[in-house]
Order: sequence, then C-alpha cells, then structure tokens
Amino acid sequence: MSPSLGNASLVGAFQLCFTEGLLSFFTPCVLPLIPVYLSFLSGLSFDQLQRTTSAGARLKKVFANTLLFVLGFSTVFVTLGLVATGLGAFFNRYRAPIGFGAAVIILILALHFMGAFQIRFLQYEKRFDIGPKKKMGPVSSFLFGLAFAFGWTPCIGPILASVLLIAANQPGHGFWLLATYAAGLAIPFLLTALFFNTFMGLLNRVKRHMETVELLIGALLVIAAAYLLFNPLGVPLWIPLLATTGAMALVIVLKLAAKIPVRWPALIVAVALLAAGGSVLARETGASNIEQFGWTDAAGRPADLSAYESKVLVLQFFASWCEPCKEEIPKLAKIWREHQNEGFAIIGVNVDTERADGAAFVQTMNIPYPVVYGKSSNLAALGLREAFPNNVIVDAYDRGKVLANFTGWPGEDELLAKIKSVVH
Repeated sequence: MSPSLGNASLVGAFQLCFTEGLLSFFTPCVLPLIPVYLSFLSGLSFDQLQRTTSAGARLKKVFANTLLFVLGFSTVFVTLGLVATGLGAFFNRYRAPIGFGAAVIILILALHFMGAFQIRFLQYEKRFDIGPKKKMGPVSSFLFGLAFAFGWTPCIGPILASVLLIAANQPGHGFWLLATYAAGLAIPFLLTALFFNTFMGLLNRVKRHMETVELLIGALLVIAAAYLLFNPLGVPLWIPLLATTGAMALVIVLKLAAKIPVRWPALIVAVALLAAGGSVLARETGASNIEQFGWTDAAGRPADLSAYESKVLVLQFFASWCEPCKEEIPKLAKIWREHQNEGFAIIGVNVDTERADGAAFVQTMNIPYPVVYGKSSNLAALGLREAFPNNVIVDAYDRGKVLANFTGWPGEDELLAKIKSVVH
C-alpha cells in the first residue's frame, strides 16, 4: 500500500531521503570508482566504454547489468526500511526523546563529514574486492549490488544512518522511504551507464570540487538532524528547517569564500539546534495534563474546558491529512448526537501543523462536537502512541489519567461500552 502524501512532515521526509540518495552517489568513496563499477559490470575497458558511442550499443552492453546492480543494492536498502517499519511502534511511542538522541548522533556524523573534527573509527573503508575483471551476468551483477550496499562505509554510512532514523520516525512508511533513498542513488548510476562519456567529463569537474560536495552532504545531514529533532515536537517544522538551511548555507559560504574553518561555525549551529529542540522538548514533556497543553480555539484563543468539569472526556485526535479520520468522524458524530447528555463529552483535537488547515477541515467535515487545536506530541505526553485517529478517554477529575485509548475506530458498541463503564 503506497503512502499518502497529505502529511507535510511525511512529504519532507521523502524529499530528504531522495536528496540524500542523490548525494550518496557523489560521496568521495563512490563517485571516483563509478567508471570501475561500469567497466566491471560490462566487461569492457575504459577505452571500449568511451568508444561505444551508440546509446543502443551501450544499453545492451552496460545498462542491463547496471540495472541489476541497482536492484541489488536497492534490495538491501528496502529490507532495512522494512526493519525500520517493524521498529516503528516503539519509536513512535517515544518519538520526542528518541528524536533528540537521533539528532545528536546525526549531528556528530555531519560534523565528522564536514571536517569539523575526525572520528578515527570512521576513517577506514570496508568494501568487497571485485577481483579480476570478467564478464558479469545477471546474477553476478545483482550480487555485486548486494555487496555494494553491505560493504561501503563510512561514506554512505552517515547518510544511510540518517535515512534509517527518519524512516523509524515515520512508522509504516519505512519501506517507501528507503525505496526513495535507493531511487535517489540509483538514478545517477543508470544515467551514467547510458551517458558514460558525459559522465567522465562531469567526474573530472566534480573531483576539483569534492570539498564543496562534502560540505553540502554534511549540511544536508545537519538539516536531517533538525528534522529528526523537531518533527515530533509541536512547532511548525518549516521554521527550524528553514533556519537550519540558512545557517548551514552561511557556514559553507564562510568556508569557501572567507576560508574560515567550519569547526566553530558548524559546532555553534549544532549546539543552537540542540538547545532550541531541548527547550521545546522539556516544555512539552513536562506537561502531562490536558489543561497544560495550551489548546486553542479556531481563532487562536485559549480553549475553555470549564464547561466539561466533572465529565469524562472522549478526546478524538485527528488531522486533515488522515484518511481514516474522515471515515471515523461521522460515526463519532452519531454517538455525540445520541448520547451527549449521559455524563461524558466528546472533544475533537486537531493536530494539523497549521491551524488554518485544521479549521478548514472541521468546516468541510461539518464536525458537530467541540474542536480544539493541539499537537500530535500531546499523545506522547499522555504516554500514548502518536497515531491517528486516536480516541482517548480521560478521567473526569484527573485530566492526566487515561482510562482507555483506541487507535483507529473500535466500533460504536465497544466504544460506548467502555465510556459507560467509566462514567460515574
């Protein structure tokens, strides 16, 4: 099942993964050896590859084996994506603290990649020896792709680590995110197989600017760290991403134009990121009572929950991009209309990043019960998994006490039975 791209955070994850795939191709331990790969896959020498000017002839001699090579390394990456998806439930339950830890790891790798400091154990390469040249067949080309994915470190290691952490941060989408990363890495391989002479000219130019390429890759890793840090938190994601992009652009300009070493500017950006994210994380995780969550109404005013004192609350967490939410809302509206005077109240909690998007969705769906505007991290603060829709039953007197929660629609009878069992 393909992912829905209605979630802006998810769209950003796909964009990051694809871009990181493209840049993986240009890492110092991959790009210079592309001619070696193609020569080995085709069984042709460099001179023979360059003399094969016909696209049709190159397609026959190089492209087919290169395609199988690409499928080989893509298989490994997609399998890793499935593993990340399998761990998604755990990651989703503790997204905010895990996101902070993941951001720290990626920032360390990014600063290593940019040359701010060096981590000794990341200085070596581990790769498979391709041995003497011989004609590659379909099976051997595929196995060569598997070897490529398993064997190359550290150049694609830091990038792949950030992709895996992003995938784990988007439960249910790990397969597609790693497939997107693999596609970003695969496309340049396939284009190079078709346009080898053009690539050789490009390679000679890129080699002269490898330092800039490494800076760009490091900057992208810092942006990925910002994504991992702020995505679980209740702030508009575009703000930290835009600020981080601007800061890293300045670091690169200072390095290339003013010859200022990247160490201190990059460290300042990293520390500022962690300080900002840590302060938001501390504030949000410190609130464990719904009255501390700072919910607002559609106009941005503080939501007034005083009318629901001494009532059990059924909180429906939903978002405009959530397709199952659209199916659930009419069913919950039916319960509200038929049972609203039976000692409990239903309140919708919209978690769209932009309140205007949520307000428009509420009008479109014609939601009859009251709606407030909060954050997806409110679920984590209650000790629950951030999944949508999510119906949370909260105690009438202790607003931090969760009596039950249902991820997805449990059925009218089951939900009503649970509500009535806790209404005093």
